[in-house]
Amino acid sequence: MKVSDYIIKYLLSQGVNHGFFLNGGMVTPIADSCRRMGFTLYTVHHEQAASFAAEAQAAVTNNLGFAMGTSGPGATNLITGIASAYFASYPVLFITGQVNTGEANTNKRRRQAGFQELDIVTIVSSITKYSKLINKVETICYELEKAIFLARNGRMGPVLLDIPIDIQQSEMDKNIYHFLGSKEHSELLKKPKIEDSILIKIAKELKESNRPVILIGHGVKLSNAEKEVLRIIDVTQIPFVTSLLGTDSIPNSHPSCFDFIGTYGRRYSNFALANADLILVLGARLDTRQIGVQSKMFAPLAKIIHVDIDESELGASLNEWLSVNADIKEFADALLPYLSKNNNLREWIEFLTFLKSRYSYNEQNVPKNAIDPIYAIRLLSEKYYDGAIITVDVGANQMWFAHGWKVKNKQTILTNGGMAPMGYSLPAAIGASLSANKQEVLVVTGDGGLQINIQEFQTVVRNNLPIKIVVLNNNALGMIKQFQTENFEGRLIGTVPDEGYDAPNFVRQETAYEIPANYVESADELDNALNWLVAKKTACLLDIKISSDYFTYPKSRFTLPVHDMLPLLDREEFYLATKYFTKSNPLNRLEPKNSKVVR
Repeated sequence: MKVSDYIIKYLLSQGVNHGFFLNGGMVTPIADSCRRMGFTLYTVHHEQAASFAAEAQAAVTNNLGFAMGTSGPGATNLITGIASAYFASYPVLFITGQVNTGEANTNKRRRQAGFQELDIVTIVSSITKYSKLINKVETICYELEKAIFLARNGRMGPVLLDIPIDIQQSEMDKNIYHFLGSKEHSELLKKPKIEDSILIKIAKELKESNRPVILIGHGVKLSNAEKEVLRIIDVTQIPFVTSLLGTDSIPNSHPSCFDFIGTYGRRYSNFALANADLILVLGARLDTRQIGVQSKMFAPLAKIIHVDIDESELGASLNEWLSVNADIKEFADALLPYLSKNNNLREWIEFLTFLKSRYSYNEQNVPKNAIDPIYAIRLLSEKYYDGAIITVDVGANQMWFAHGWKVKNKQTILTNGGMAPMGYSLPAAIGASLSANKQEVLVVTGDGGLQINIQEFQTVVRNNLPIKIVVLNNNALGMIKQFQTENFEGRLIGTVPDEGYDAPNFVRQETAYEIPANYVESADELDNALNWLVAKKTACLLDIKISSDYFTYPKSRFTLPVHDMLPLLDREEFYLATKYFTKSNPLNRLEPKNSKVVR
């Protein structure tokens, strides 16, 4: 058997029957094996799109994603998506082609030997769980098995194998050896055991605390632990908040949900953590976008119990009362038998409910008959169904979506919060749809993000995918414009028309792809426009015109605690909203410097 045939045979045995690529000379043997062996390769028009599509494939199949690129520029074009999968913790196998072993610059004395030769393994070593050049036929089984095992186990993530074209075409060596069953494999299978005494200790704190909050991170969904975590919430009756990427773990219509936290989160969500006396963190990494740069002012009254599969995340941002290195699903299963209802929560939940009611208002005014993007998203969410897949781009549109969308049962929301690459949503929708039997996928994007991978409309058309695109179009790079307005006296370099940025007429552009397109620019026409989008059975695009002066509020400022958000509240009102925090910490009463206090 040829090496290229073996690779595809092994992927098929692992339940992976398709992947994404842009063909190039150094991967043609593997591409040919795919065709002959019934493995579907979907062609995209840029390798970055292939990598985003493979990430979405991993997300919707709960299995391995697969993407491939040729040597040199094909490999480097994959890098943004490799980093995206790494920071989002999705298992993706990337294969890059490489020049013949006889052409390789093995002694590194020259800048380059073979045409399009590139040391991609070294380049991606910091953004993969494992990367390896396969330069001996007898190592292919071991390295392929090891790479896929590492991608799927522990904190998941991408792996890369760089395979010279002559190795791909070689016959398998009789002296092959395997990773599975090896001593290295046995060592990697070992998992830390959660001691019963730790579980009892946590259960006691959850039952006896007066102001507990559960923080649900992306790790809950990655661990397929949604049901188990929901049982913890329902048994204990403890209120919960989510990270941005954790919003689709449990529908936010749940009565114990107080929405998402962080720099662009809800005021009342951040206030909940600021006032808490106990926070159980499940699969969230507590980065600065969640807890703020002023981390000493984050929930100083709270005991932090942090559970994460990645030991390096534990205690990395805060002084934690208890750190537990465990898979979230396994932890939840083990904890549940020890749990009981917390009967101390009436006053706490009343306070949180008051905060939610008080701070659910729109944080900025919209001109008469102009479209409020958050309202547009909320209206659209009401029209969507259980089990829908939504991909969301990066930028202001991402935050408007998070504020407006009401998650329903079993909906999947794919967005990106670590690498945060603009241009993610359209290729991700392609990967999700093709990996879910061409299911309809809704794309929410901005005019800036859409233009980065706009060529993939042709992939949508070629594969007849029912992908519906909503463009929240403010004809600006809105989030950066806001940052420039707040910090650089309004010098809007590269973010607005006449300063280096603009967007095309998307409706006219879609005629080139023969995709139905429409636009709406007034609030009284919005409902009809959304109904048009929802009713379509094919790919379509709706361009929603948004004022370029509509910013992303509320927003934390890096000089202030994460819960003291712009526009700043009147200080007495702020102290009321942080009453538990303020009573015990007089430092919280310090006035923000160089900031206008407003209501």
